[in-house]
Amino acid sequence: MVFKGPGGFGRIVNGIMNLIMCAVLSAYVLFTVQNIPGNEALPIFMPLGFFVSWVDSFCVGMFIGDFVPGLAWGNKLADALHAKGKVARHFISVAVLAFVMITSISFVCTWINNVQVGGMAAVIASWTMVYPFLLVSGYVIELISLPLAMKAAKAISGFGPAAASPQQ
Repeated sequence: MVFKGPGGFGRIVNGIMNLIMCAVLSAYVLFTVQNIPGNEALPIFMPLGFFVSWVDSFCVGMFIGDFVPGLAWGNKLADALHAKGKVARHFISVAVLAFVMITSISFVCTWINNVQVGGMAAVIASWTMVYPFLLVSGYVIELISLPLAMKAAKAISGFGPAAASPQQ
């Protein structure tokens, strides 16, 4: 089945994380753009705009989450830094995961929504305006949500990452 075993575990974690993360990121970006002087009366931060923005970012996030091993890279960095404690390892691995996911999702979505109208100058200007907040908030969201998503994924998929680790 599509949600069982190691593949299902990863798909479920990716889905849960993107559901949460993309909702927050979409709301912040739309709120920010809505409040740019001159945009106050435009219908930007509306339910349909939010839904379109969320779908856009969710699709990008699912693709990146499936094909870019951000968490594995974070675990390798934690190993390289000789982080021993569970909390320290979590903070380090999530920092790498958040950097990869937030940077990729925010840049690709900003490109999709701005390149035709304003070219790369508009993409870079728009992205740098929202990126610092997105990176920090994305890190906090992932720091809190990842353990919960992993527990849910383990329950649904019948697989946990510890089952694949060699016994020590």
